[in-house]
Order: sequence, then C-alpha cells, then structure tokens
Amino acid sequence: MGTNRISSRMPANEYGLVLLAWCASVSLLGHADIGRQDGIAVDLMASLVTRAGDLDTPPARPTDDAEFAADLKRKLELGESAEVADEAQRRIAELEVEQGRYHIALAHPLTLLGDARMELDNPVGALEAYDRARYITRLEEGIQSVRQTAILYREANALAAIGDYASANDRHEFAYDLSLRAYGRDDPRHMVATYRLIRWYRHHYKFLPTHFLFEQLTEAAKTHLPPGDPLTLAIMRDHARLFHDKVFGRRKLGRGLFSAWPSGISRPPPWRAISSFDEGRAILGEIVETLDAAPGTNSGERATALLNLADWNLLFAEYPRAIRHYREVWDLLQSDPGRQQVVFSEPTPLFLPMPRKSQGTYRGRQDGEDPTVGLALTVNRRGKVTGRKTIHKNSDRLMEHRVRMAAKRARYRPAFRDGDPVTVRGFPLAYDPAD
Repeated sequence: MGTNRISSRMPANEYGLVLLAWCASVSLLGHADIGRQDGIAVDLMASLVTRAGDLDTPPARPTDDAEFAADLKRKLELGESAEVADEAQRRIAELEVEQGRYHIALAHPLTLLGDARMELDNPVGALEAYDRARYITRLEEGIQSVRQTAILYREANALAAIGDYASANDRHEFAYDLSLRAYGRDDPRHMVATYRLIRWYRHHYKFLPTHFLFEQLTEAAKTHLPPGDPLTLAIMRDHARLFHDKVFGRRKLGRGLFSAWPSGISRPPPWRAISSFDEGRAILGEIVETLDAAPGTNSGERATALLNLADWNLLFAEYPRAIRHYREVWDLLQSDPGRQQVVFSEPTPLFLPMPRKSQGTYRGRQDGEDPTVGLALTVNRRGKVTGRKTIHKNSDRLMEHRVRMAAKRARYRPAFRDGDPVTVRGFPLAYDPAD
C-alpha cells in the first residue's frame, strides 16, 4: 500500500538517487560526528516523501502570497533574520485586517516569524508564533492533521532551546503519533517521523525505545525495498551504532531527564535483558549475510561489512572472532593494496576516551607553553595498549595523567603484516586539549 503511494508520486530513478544520497550521509562504525550526519540523513529522508506531501512545509492555501513567502525563506537563508521578522509581522497585520485573526493564510507567515525569532536567539517569541500557527492549522484541518507536524518540530526545537526538554519530547512524540495515525507504521512516509524520533531519543540517551524504533524502521525498509537495498543496510548500520554509543559513548549532563516512549510500541517486561554486544553483532552479521546473498556484491562492499563486524568483536573482547574476520578482510583487499594499506598498516583507534579540557592547560597556553601531551604506545596483537611512554608533556601534570589513563583504556584495530596481527611499539598519540 505504502509503496504504491510513493511510486505514484516519485519516479523510480529519482527514488533510487535519494536513497543512495541518504546512504552516503550515514556513517559506518567509526569516529564520525553522528549527530551532524544524522541531520543530513533526515533532510534527505524528508525529500523522499516530498512528492507524497511535504511534511517540512507549514500549511498553505492559494490565498497565501507564495512569492512573498519564498522571498522571506531566501532572506532567512542569507541570515537577514531581523528583516524577515519585521516583514512577517507586517504581513500578519495585513492578513488579520483582510481575512480575520484565524484564517489559515496566517499559518505560513506566523511560522516564518517563529523561524526568524529562532535565528535571532528569541525562542520564547518563536514559541508564541509557532503556537498561534499550529492553533490556526488545527482549527482549519482538525486536531489530528498531519500537516501540523512541521510546526510541532519547530516548537520542539524552541522548547529545547529554553531547556524544557520534557515539553519538547511531548511535541516530538505527538508528531510521531500523528504520522502513525495518518499513514500506519509500515508506510514509507512514516519512516521520516520514525527517524526523527530516533534522533531525538538518541540525543537524550533513550536507548531502549530507540532500539525498538530502529527495529520498526528496518522492517518497514525490508517490506518496501528489495533485499540488500543500500537504504536498509544504512539503517541497520546506524542501529548497530546505537549500541556502540550506549556502551562507549560519553554522556553530557542535563540530557534525558524525562520519561519517553513512542505510541504503538509495547514496553518490554522488566526482566527482559537486551545485550548491546549480542544485538550489535547480530545486526552487523545480518548485513554480511545479506551482502553475501545479494547478486553483484563486490569484494570492497563485503570487506567493509566484515571489517565493521570484526571491529565490533574486538571492542567487546571477542578476539578469536575478530582476528578471523580481519584475516578475511585482508584476503578480500588483496586486489586493492592501497585500501589494504590504509586499513592494516598501523593501529586504528576504535575507542579512545580522551579527557576533557582542563583549566591548567589553558594557563599553560597563555604563558606560551605548548599544551600538547605526547605518548609513545605499545599496541599488541589484540589492539590493547600494553605500554605507554610520555615523550612530550607540559606543566599540567593532571592532564598528562588523564591522557595516560585514556590511552590505557583505548582499543585499537591491530596492525597486520602478511595477514597476521602484529605488536607495534612506539605508536604516537598526541593530544592538545585546546583543540
């Protein structure tokens, strides 16, 4: 049902290009900026359903001045927020005289006014504009209208900006619920709302509901896309990354201090335990199996999938499995010696929990001292740091201690020679806390 809706609005070749662009934006297991890349991913997923109804555009009617709205959007993109706010307010005043205070034509300029106020660092004023825009939209289209989701996400951003995370979460969950009611959990258009909620939950360390949303998103992708489709595999890799972040990520204070659970998903019983290692390994293993079964999979694609699986096993101290998969990757990359060199010539950090900045280091920088702490590491065949020697230090001895302790906890993909892991001595590690 959902597939027919999508295909009736978007040519197959355009659909495929959007999927490939989305896949390119989602990182594999590594040290990429997941938050930034997820933002790109959601923007591209939103473009996937534009032909089926642009969920990111505020409600509009033929009475709206389309050229005026487009001009304000362009000015917002150029950073002319104060001018946009003034023009939007003038237009709102004109429409109130012409159409009354509750006409749907007001929704768009009110939303643009809120956007301008957000750019001007006035989230309280933005909330007032968004609230009125959504009220007018609900009067016109009904309280369950999916068209209000664009405003709900804006309200959530404004609420988060003033620190009201609980209310922001309510907006995100309400937007998800509206999409679920409008499309159903298996409709491709609902994938956008699902992934938006995943991003929000993930940002606030709601790992359990995020896991179940990822399962739902993966099943929807498998239902509507051919086996081994790049979008499905990208979603699965991102799902595995969730468990990586749960175990190895660094949390920030103040996030996640609210209860959260999506509608339409049953809570698991309290005695059900979910193993991060087992879940991640199962997901990455399924990716390898899927690629093995898919016609046309090349050695480079299979090597990437096996490398992710090998890194996962190494991080969780499953060394025999990890080394076996690394050797498979080594063999697959024999035809690509350049990439083989990049992957295996020296230890590659998989987990490196470097310390936060210290005031002492900044005093050193102000005095003209180089604050960099430099170590020479011994990384053994299992990727563990078994030796540390300080080769450059500064007057901040506490920072030196923290860097040494971080290096001790680190996990590296080991270097390989002729298909076998080797111990590397004197491997450099430099840390500048001011960068």
